[in-house]
Amino acid sequence: MPPAPARLICPPLVQYSPQEQAALAAELRAHPDLWEVPVFLTDYGNERAECRAVEGKSPRPHL
Repeated sequence: MPPAPARLICPPLVQYSPQEQAALAAELRAHPDLWEVPVFLTDYGNERAECRAVEGKSPRPHL
């Protein structure tokens, strides 16, 4: 019998409230000199979206 197909498993994602997300967005707007932080956050967001896709969950809307 052939082996069972591998199943990809992602670590659980931290859930951020809309208030936390809005606070982060406000902090980023208040500090336009932070060039690298938005790049890192975009990468992190992409990784989170990929984990949701692997788990078969729908993507979350951007705020």
